Amino acid sequence: MIPQKRLPEIVCQTPVKTDTKNLLVSTVRIGGGYYDTVIFDESDDKRHGGFSLGGYVINHSSKKAGNRDAAMNDHREALYVARTEQPFPPRGGHDASCAYVSGMTTRCTCAVDGGAR
Repeated sequence: MIPQKRLPEIVCQTPVKTDTKNLLVSTVRIGGGYYDTVIFDESDDKRHGGFSLGGYVINHSSKKAGNRDAAMNDHREALYVARTEQPFPPRGGHDASCAYVSGMTTRCTCAVDGGAR
């Protein structure tokens, strides 16, 4: 008989909505063994997906904890940065095709003035 895997159990979910962002800080219990805290972009266009925020990559990374107390501390910390900081774009704001990001030159090629957008 194949053992059934349990779905993650939602421990805490807190929305963070402002004029510029629509995020969800979510902490779940995975299979009774550990906890994961994630920051999700809840906007329709997912404008902050892949952006960095307080050590998280929105929609992509999580922080694991071995017990509920540690998980709730992680949740509070993630909630604080979601409320107080702005998401930072990947590659420092440069386009993927920018010569600066690829290391081909020390000058940005993705913006007219030579700086990241």
